[in-house]
Amino acid sequence: MRKVRIMLAAALFIGIFLFSGTGDPVCAAELAETQEQSTAADTRPDYTIYVNRVLNCITIKQQNEDGSQTPVKAMVCSCGREGSETPEGIFRTSNYYTWRKMVDATYARYAVRFNGKILFHSVPYIEESPDTLEWEEYNKLGENASLGCVRLSVEDAKWIYDNCKQGTTVVVYSDTEETGELGKPTATKIEESSPNRGWDPTDARADNPWLGGKGLYTPFLGSMDEFDYIAYADQYPDLREAFGYDKEALYGHYIAHGINEGRIGKAL
Repeated sequence: MRKVRIMLAAALFIGIFLFSGTGDPVCAAELAETQEQSTAADTRPDYTIYVNRVLNCITIKQQNEDGSQTPVKAMVCSCGREGSETPEGIFRTSNYYTWRKMVDATYARYAVRFNGKILFHSVPYIEESPDTLEWEEYNKLGENASLGCVRLSVEDAKWIYDNCKQGTTVVVYSDTEETGELGKPTATKIEESSPNRGWDPTDARADNPWLGGKGLYTPFLGSMDEFDYIAYADQYPDLREAFGYDKEALYGHYIAHGINEGRIGKAL
């Protein structure tokens, strides 16, 4: 009988520990997923994820046997905005979630924790459903926009989720000039008028309406004479203040900086 009482007490203690409201909420699926990843032998390559929190881009490097590293992938991201900056430092990935509720009651996909409450994850969704993307936030990829986490397209968030095993090193740093060896990819923009705007264009789900290829913004690459410099200045007050309606200056800015910054330029 004494042995039974001890076992019941132990079970009660474990139950209180797991289900008390003192820690972060963890659903059964997340708990099982984390346990599976932490116990299975992992033969995937070793990577290091370098996050430039100023220029909002990521360079992923594969570790070689001789100790050197080879850049293999670049990503555009959104790090923490002013007042909620993504902390600098060296960290390691820990928990992995296919869906995760965020502190602002939005939802994110392919979330990978690497520093306490700081995670890699997709651009937020209004609900736990792939057709409720906050498309305005998606259009901010490439600039500081988050509450501290590192936002990515679904495609890039899933790549980290699928390829970077638990314990992967993450280096968050600040560099105002250099993006990384592979550069900074141009962020895709979603048009406000698009009926597909609730979906991430990079989501590989079979029911994603973007797979037809319609409605995506393609950067303007025409000549200065074809460039709608007035619309460009009106859309970005900082540029209008700097250049007024100087056609040559605005076009030069767009070609040299605007495309990489994710700014929208259009033809006349």
